[in-house]
Amino acid sequence: MGKLTNEEMKEIIRRASILQKFHEQSLGQRNRQEAPDDPVFEIGDSLKIKRHFIQEALLEYEGIQIEDPVVVDTDSNSQVEIQGYANGSIDGSLLNEIRAQLQYHFNTVGALSRRKGNIYWKANPAFPARLFDITRTPELEIREKNGRVKLSMRQSLKTLNKLYFPPLGVSFGAFMMFAAVVFDQAGNDEAPMLIVSAILLLGSFGFSRLVKALKRRRKRQLLELVETIQQIMERRFQTGRYKEQQKPEIDMEEFQDIDELDEIEIKPHSGIKS
Repeated sequence: MGKLTNEEMKEIIRRASILQKFHEQSLGQRNRQEAPDDPVFEIGDSLKIKRHFIQEALLEYEGIQIEDPVVVDTDSNSQVEIQGYANGSIDGSLLNEIRAQLQYHFNTVGALSRRKGNIYWKANPAFPARLFDITRTPELEIREKNGRVKLSMRQSLKTLNKLYFPPLGVSFGAFMMFAAVVFDQAGNDEAPMLIVSAILLLGSFGFSRLVKALKRRRKRQLLELVETIQQIMERRFQTGRYKEQQKPEIDMEEFQDIDELDEIEIKPHSGIKS
């Protein structure tokens, strides 16, 4: 690892403090790995940030290799699904961080459930956002098997598809105006009608292109979200599991056997003198 600048160390310390807060807010614990001596670890020690989380922040800063997620062919123009894979297993601390990432991305709370051994997160927006498919349908399925985790991110794009209706209506009106000019039904207004129909057709075509761009952007954002969750899981997997240090066990050999202690005679009528 090369020498870090002051700004880089500040960013790593800030990220490590966030990771430690995620751990402290959950019930899961992870086995600790010893971290090497480095100025950034000494700074973390002075700020009471555990070295394990400094190590996680360093790994995240240096970059984590993941498998590229794929877009699943759903045979639907209104449904998008992204699948990705990562190593490791799901615990409370990891699930807490993934849930926070999902809520930040979709800007809404969500509900966790478990069905048939799989974990599901489903967006649960407040009114009026729940009226739109694009805000209420995001769902993440987490399937764990043999030390590998499969992520399936789904979202409906029906809300965006409804934006095609206005340009379709405008295009129909522009086509009728153009047909009136072609069949000599426009009278003396042929030139204005031809210009207006051309403008309307170009406008509706441009609006349709905008809707397609929004759909592509939505898919790209879901891909980036799945990649982020994969990086979170790989970071946890590569740095190991954290576990708080346990108190040292008492060596019972240092104590005398109870049978070797002198017997104490207890008198039944002896009281406490004031």
